[in-house]
Amino acid sequence: MNFVSLIGAAIVAASVGSLAQPGMPVSERTRDGKTLVVPDAHRSMGTVYFALTDRDRQVYFESDAPLEKIKGQSNQVIGYAVLAHGGSGGLSAGEWRMPVKSMRTGIKLRDKHLSGSDWLDSGSYPDIIVQVRESKQFRETRRSAAFTAYSGTLVVDVTLHGVTHTVSIPESSVTVMNESSATQKVAKGDLMLVRTKFSVRLSDYGVSHPVIGDKVANEVALDVSLYLSTMAPDKQ
Repeated sequence: MNFVSLIGAAIVAASVGSLAQPGMPVSERTRDGKTLVVPDAHRSMGTVYFALTDRDRQVYFESDAPLEKIKGQSNQVIGYAVLAHGGSGGLSAGEWRMPVKSMRTGIKLRDKHLSGSDWLDSGSYPDIIVQVRESKQFRETRRSAAFTAYSGTLVVDVTLHGVTHTVSIPESSVTVMNESSATQKVAKGDLMLVRTKFSVRLSDYGVSHPVIGDKVANEVALDVSLYLSTMAPDKQ
């Protein structure tokens, strides 16, 4: 199925705070592994949407170092997002997980190294986890008969390599679409598209290697575009 492609342009600056508090409790996978178990407390906060995996690119990442430019992607993100009550367009909760081994750079040996113990160590830390803490100043930016779009700041916890930092991401967007004959060509249920751009510094997450700085950039840019549906993956 074809999806809207990821938006280009420059990476939005994201403020990364120190780890002043432990990360939030993580959700368990469902029995079939296709999504996460949504806590009752999160269900009460709004409408739950589930990430649609195995589709188009969900996460695009780029390392731009002096000696090498590396581009990669993953379409194996699972999880959920909760659209807040009240029509603000913000997310009141959510958790997404990207398996480290799902990251593809176009070179199989490099992918293997990336998930190895010298780098992201998928054996000890199999997932990169993003958890929504809050939404700030979300506002409606566009409305039509088919969709409503909102924009604001998402505050999330990013856990990578066993380390968690809170990241504030301005200019994040949330677009919601009621189910129609057109959306059913993508997936069943009402749909949501979440788009964010931010960057992470490998050194902040305890990732070190002699080639960082020359062949691999310490700061890695992330471009996230997640499609989600109110109908869980096992119902699709």
